Order: sequence, then C-alpha cells, then structure tokens
Amino acid sequence: MKPNLFGHWPTFWKPRNMSKTNKMTLPLLALSSALLLSTTAIAADDKKPEAAPAPAAPTTVPAKPVAAPAPTFTIPDPVAVVNGTPISKVTFDQVAQRMGGRVKTDTPEASKALVDQLVIEELLVQEANKQKLVDDPEIKQQLAMVQRNLLASTVVRRAMSALAPSEEAIKKEYETAVAAMKGKEYKAAHILVDSEDKAKEVIAELKKDSSKFAALAKEKSSDSSAANGGDLGWFSPSMMVPPFAEAVAKLEKGKFSEAPVKTPFGWHVILLEDTRDATPPSLDELKPQIQQMLQSKMVNDYLEKLKSGAKIEVTEIKVSEAKPAAPAPEAAKPAAAAKEEKK
Repeated sequence: MKPNLFGHWPTFWKPRNMSKTNKMTLPLLALSSALLLSTTAIAADDKKPEAAPAPAAPTTVPAKPVAAPAPTFTIPDPVAVVNGTPISKVTFDQVAQRMGGRVKTDTPEASKALVDQLVIEELLVQEANKQKLVDDPEIKQQLAMVQRNLLASTVVRRAMSALAPSEEAIKKEYETAVAAMKGKEYKAAHILVDSEDKAKEVIAELKKDSSKFAALAKEKSSDSSAANGGDLGWFSPSMMVPPFAEAVAKLEKGKFSEAPVKTPFGWHVILLEDTRDATPPSLDELKPQIQQMLQSKMVNDYLEKLKSGAKIEVTEIKVSEAKPAAPAPEAAKPAAAAKEEKK
C-alpha cells in the first residue's frame, strides 16, 4: 500500500492501531574529541650478492589506529558553591536523571555544562528570595498546584511499579487477543471512480479483457494506488470500510466485482488477487503493549477502589439558558431622514 502524492494514505484505508508534566529543556554544547595514534612499520630485505634468492620476508601489516581511552573523571560534592550555598552532587544526579537522554554527563565538558546551568538556576533562586517571591499569592498558588501534581503522580507511579502483571496474566491476554485476530487477509487491487456509470464502463471493458485491469487502473482510477495498477497489497477486513471489505470477502480468487461497490469515497471495481490465513504477531511482539494495557487496568481498578472508599460530594454545575439578544433598533427610513433634514 502506497501513500498518495501528498504523503497521506488513501482516505478509505484505515491503518491498524495496536498519555505528564512539562519537562524543562537544557541547552547543552556537546564537546568531544578523539585522538588517533597510528604507527607504520617498514620492512626491507637486504640484497646479498651472488647468493641464492632467499624467501621473501613476511610483510609487516601496519597497526590499526588505536583510539585514545576515554578520560576518567569524578563529579565532586558539592559540584559548586554559589554565594555560600552549595549545590550537591545529589542535585546534579537528580537533574541529569530527570533530563534522561537530553543531557549527557559522560564527559567532563558535558558535566561542566550541566553544572553551569545549575549555577544559573541557583542565582535566579537567590534573586527570587531577595524579591520575596515565595510570599507572592500567585506563586504560592502555583507551588501548591505543583505539589498536588507531584504527590498524585508519585502515588500512581508507585502503584504501577507494585501492580506489575504476572507472566500468566500476560499470556492469557495474548491468547485472547490472538483468538480475536483469526481470519483471512486479502491481496487486492481496485479502480476508484466518481460515478456508478463510470464504474460500469470499467466493468464492461474488463469483461472483454480482464488482463487490462492494471492498465485501466492507471488510466481511470482517482486513487493514489493508480500508479501501481490499483494494487492495495495485503490487508485485513478491519483495515477497510465495511462495504469494501464485504465485497472483497465475497469475491473468488482471480475474479473482479461485476457490480460497482459504493463507499463514502466513490465507486470501486475490485480485483481479488489472493487470500491467506491471518498470521498473528508473536507473544514477544505484543508483550510490551499487553503489559502496559494490563498495568493501566490495574491502576484504574486501584483508583476506583479509592473512590469507592471515599466520601465525595460534587457540587452541581448550574447552567443558565442564554438570553436572546435584544433586537437592533430599526434604521430610520430614508424619507423620514430627508424630512428631518428639511426642518
């Protein structure tokens, strides 16, 4: 199946489908260097006059360049002291971990860049304390919201760690999913036109010579698959809109639809090229998705348990009906306006 000229899949094609606090970003200059050492050995045989030729000495292969070993370094504690306030190595490690792959601390240069960022941050915090921003009502409200979010997300994260699904549960869910995947897959081509009459004309030509299907698709089809002779490749019925999928399932291998097939996208003439039993993905392929799905379900059950054991009173939201807008005053009639001007 090929995307159309604009890079999108054909609109009747429905691909198979198998959620976070904002994180600050850190500008980082990646500085790296590598030193290569190379050595060259040169061998030469001395010639001996009037002597029998001796066997050629083995050629010495030049040694491969040896990369310089990575420098070893240790992060100090504290990593910096700003106006008497230390920035601990624990803070350094926590920030680096929170940034994940966005921050590299595997070289002294990269680690120094992160320390510089922490120094700037500490200077700003100290300036905020001088301005007593912590007493600002708006700041207090925002800090309270951050605290609520942090506490709630930590409970969920710890619950997910404690509620890991068992291998048996994963296997059982996999077997259920595989059972639902059983069925047929189809390989087909089609010609898409914008009217029933045009589809009937295509069918009439195919009845004369069915081998012209690809040529007719290239000539008449409005779908992006036209360039490939209407070829849609392999697909399952769930990947197509129902009228198309139902029509394909009724066709015999090597036959084309002798009546136009109508879908929301136009009129189709379909050629069924081949069929095969659907092959479900392996347990290893689906395991991460199944594990995440089961874990989410267990967390939802945990949240429902919290709700059921709590006394919750939700204040009803009152909705008032919108009042109709007052009619605009009528414009003065031209005649009346003219009369007033005369006065």
